[in-house]
Amino acid sequence: MANSRRTFIKTLTVGILGSEAVSGLPSSAFAEDKGRAGGIEIKKGYKVFSPDTQKIMEAFTQALLPGAGEYGINEKVLEYVNTDRAAATFFDAGLWNLDSLSRSQFDKPFYELTNKEEIAKLINHISVRNRRFFTQFRYLITRLHYSDPKVWGNLSYDGPPQTKGFMDYSEPPKTQNKKNK
Repeated sequence: MANSRRTFIKTLTVGILGSEAVSGLPSSAFAEDKGRAGGIEIKKGYKVFSPDTQKIMEAFTQALLPGAGEYGINEKVLEYVNTDRAAATFFDAGLWNLDSLSRSQFDKPFYELTNKEEIAKLINHISVRNRRFFTQFRYLITRLHYSDPKVWGNLSYDGPPQTKGFMDYSEPPKTQNKKNK
């Protein structure tokens, strides 16, 4: 118990307090990432987004944005947190908190919950008691999901109004100078 609490506090501290310092470091300062299947290594011996955490993330994402998994939202989140290590530790701590609440209240990991009322109860609790994590994670997955051109088609949205090669109407038109001959 003390070890898991210590790990949680360490993860949370690095994620919140050290976000500016960690994100300002060059990528060479971090240990090599040997694939995301086993997690993301922040520094030698310290990994976040373990396989269990990834399952929690998938279940939480599915609960917040049903159907987003079909468009690869989980891979997009992993790609994002792999580039922003401070966000990785912050989101990992929040997902760990969600799972620990699930285990204490329902004796199951969050990704094994099937009762919609239980899931809603935990999400409501997290949205109030861990508001910063909840709003930032929800914003991240919403932004990543709706920025995908494959999603636009299902929304009957053809894309940005000024596609590549067309004039941008936010700038005044340029006139051509014709030389008098």
